[in-house]
Amino acid sequence: MKIPVYSFRVDYVTRYSAYNPLLLFAQKYVFAPDEQCSLRKCYASAIVLIESGKGDLDLDGTCCEVQPGSLVYIPAGSVHRWVADSDDPMVHRCAYFDWQHVDRPDFQYQRDYFCAVEDYREELSCVHPTIELHEMIHSSNIQLWVSYYNALTPPPEMLSTRSPWDRLQYNGAFQTFLHQYVSAAMKNGTRDPRITRILERIEQETLEACERYLYQWAEELGLKKSRFHALFKTDTGYSPNDYVKQLQFHRIAEDLVCNALSITDIASKYGFSSIHYFSKAFRSTTGLSPSDYRKKYGAVY
Repeated sequence: MKIPVYSFRVDYVTRYSAYNPLLLFAQKYVFAPDEQCSLRKCYASAIVLIESGKGDLDLDGTCCEVQPGSLVYIPAGSVHRWVADSDDPMVHRCAYFDWQHVDRPDFQYQRDYFCAVEDYREELSCVHPTIELHEMIHSSNIQLWVSYYNALTPPPEMLSTRSPWDRLQYNGAFQTFLHQYVSAAMKNGTRDPRITRILERIEQETLEACERYLYQWAEELGLKKSRFHALFKTDTGYSPNDYVKQLQFHRIAEDLVCNALSITDIASKYGFSSIHYFSKAFRSTTGLSPSDYRKKYGAVY
């Protein structure tokens, strides 16, 4: 089935100037067998990962099947309904956000962002971005995306009682997440194909190989160091070395959740000689210590 593309036309110079994406909330939702939501609209935009299970999505009149690794973009105001499979119901990772600030003085709870189709009020919804995004893409590296979503999901007390300054940490993680998603989902994107090839190789190789051979791979593709740096940062938002470091912490997060190694062994695996420095560096990236991260996201090792 051919998936439609959301298309927006504006002058290139002003394309991004009006947008300052803001994370509203992120959550994990586990469907029951055959569960379905009512046909509805959301005032915020959403990016949803199908972590496991399967089901169907009715989006603006188009029905498509979703499966593990599906990443779905639902623009604010889209009519949609999720239907879970009877034998293998879905588990969702969701990030709801505005592309720019919207004043909604009466919105206090997550449920306030959803409404029946006939009750939708256009003035409470933000405008869409001036880019073209596929409705759905697929990733084979589900655990890596799960770690991205984990970095967006604050503990329950963040929703009401914590200092608003704490939210900066989560929105900072969201900016990184959104850049990664848009780079992957953009239709007719401007990413240099050589950078795409290098990113694919980074996903497949060990971190040690990335650190040792990254510039060699670029040179093999005809990119000198300064040009490689400029293209890579434009396309990913990171320098090559910072991107690899960011990926390192997401892989550490995967190991904390999916691996029986002790935290000390995981630190050693990734080249940290000091458990104190490892914990400090991990906390600065995720907002949680390694032990708290493991406890929060379900590992029992």
